[in-house]
Amino acid sequence: MYIVITGDLKSSKKIGNRSLSQDNLKKAIHEVNSNFDEYIVSDFRVIGGDGFQGMISTYNIIIDIYFSLFQTINHPFYLGIGTGPISTPLSNYVQEIDGKAFHLSSEALNTAKKKNRWVVLRSNLRNNDLIECIFNFTYDIMWSWTDRRKEIILFYRNHNENTVAIKKAACEFGIGNRSIYKTLEAGKYSMIKYGEKVLENELSRNDNHDPF
Repeated sequence: MYIVITGDLKSSKKIGNRSLSQDNLKKAIHEVNSNFDEYIVSDFRVIGGDGFQGMISTYNIIIDIYFSLFQTINHPFYLGIGTGPISTPLSNYVQEIDGKAFHLSSEALNTAKKKNRWVVLRSNLRNNDLIECIFNFTYDIMWSWTDRRKEIILFYRNHNENTVAIKKAACEFGIGNRSIYKTLEAGKYSMIKYGEKVLENELSRNDNHDPF
């Protein structure tokens, strides 16, 4: 079983600065490939100008990959995640691979676009629908953040999420510690961490049987 992630920028034709948008996408994909190398079966690549695709080995890394993409792409995007076998040899060029996992990922992405969901999951996980639902509720909160709130919260997240991170964030953004706490509260970050913990637990419970 392989896990294929296929993404596409939302309403990409309406993006004003397409060149900047594509540069951000390329940077985001480069960072994912660099930071999660040990979990990547086939490198993420930009496809079709406004889309991207890659293949990973474990569910548990999906959350961190999403946050990485969210931080750098800087434009709403859909994800279709499919799990299944492949029918061609492995390749570092994901475009050269085909099989059930890719078909399911493509179907999931089409459903995400049609139903306006951030993520659609077609997997062999026991609680597929529950996991998909938590993904979407969590990411809906994130996409409601203002640019300023996003900057502060992601800075805090990237600096170990502790009291030292609070002080560093306050210094970085020229505001008091109390303002950082208020930003985290307004951004419902504790709810995101709660959802993240539930997702981590559920994603690690991959069924051993083959549903395909």
